[in-house]
Amino acid sequence: MGATPLLQLEELVLQPINRRLYEDFMAAHLEDPEGTFTALPGIDPNESLNTQFADLLFELEVHSNLGNIHFWSVHLEGVFVGLLGLGDELQAEGSKWNLGYWVRSSARKTGIAVKGVNLVFSWLNNLDSKVQVEITVHPENIAGLNTCKSICNNWNGVRAKPDYWPVEIRERTVLHTMWLVTLGGPSLE
Repeated sequence: MGATPLLQLEELVLQPINRRLYEDFMAAHLEDPEGTFTALPGIDPNESLNTQFADLLFELEVHSNLGNIHFWSVHLEGVFVGLLGLGDELQAEGSKWNLGYWVRSSARKTGIAVKGVNLVFSWLNNLDSKVQVEITVHPENIAGLNTCKSICNNWNGVRAKPDYWPVEIRERTVLHTMWLVTLGGPSLE
């Protein structure tokens, strides 16, 4: 599949993630630390955030460049507004990616996540082979559920069975709902 590509639609730009994002990422985190910890459960609030954020960005950059995963920094009119990624921590058989998205507090409720996902899914949809993408959401995360439902409505996503899936977060098992979206493959034309 190759390295993570630059994706753009008008003023919305998804740049392959890189470590130079650190200062913008830290500023966005400070708007809503709990939102960051919810979206990025691997971050331990009791450890040095500077080190964890620097390490996270470095690891995501390296693995995105290799094509093992795909993570983007999301920018609107040149301003950093969030992260979007296709990770490899999977729950369902047959899945290739797990979709993750995080929008900074000051840019929420603007449709940024759905627009960004539409760009990523359009890219995946043009691939020669089919891929299944998981979207897992905590059942009490109303905003996350609404975003997920919008994405699934746009891309014919279906709710996975059973109704709840165990997801490991900071050494705890937390039940999540999951949707599956199948993209790509040969055209039916």
